[in-house]
Amino acid sequence: MARPKTPVTARRASASTPKSASELLDEILPLAEPATNEVHHDAAALEVGDPSQLLELSADTAFRPFLICRLAPNIALVDPGRAHDLAEALRRRGHTPKILKP
Repeated sequence: MARPKTPVTARRASASTPKSASELLDEILPLAEPATNEVHHDAAALEVGDPSQLLELSADTAFRPFLICRLAPNIALVDPGRAHDLAEALRRRGHTPKILKP
C-alpha cells in the first residue's frame, strides 16, 4: 500500500522552522505552573543572567539531573539536598557560582 504524500510546502515549513531558545527550554526544563500558591522551605534555586544560559546548562547531561523545573525564564528549582553537588559540578566546569544563604 502506498504511503500518503506530505505536501512539499508542509515539509519545507517544518524543516526550515528551527525552534526558538524558549521553545527548546520549555521542552528540556518546563516552567512550573502550580494550580495554587506554593511555599517551599529550604528550597535551592539556580539563577542565571540570561535564559540562554539556563538552556545551555539544562541541556548539559552533567547539570540536568540537578534541575527540577523553571520558576522563571532565568531561574530553575534545584533538587533538594543537591545544591552543594550542583555548585561543585559548576566549579569543575569553570563556572563561578555565587552561593547565597539565608
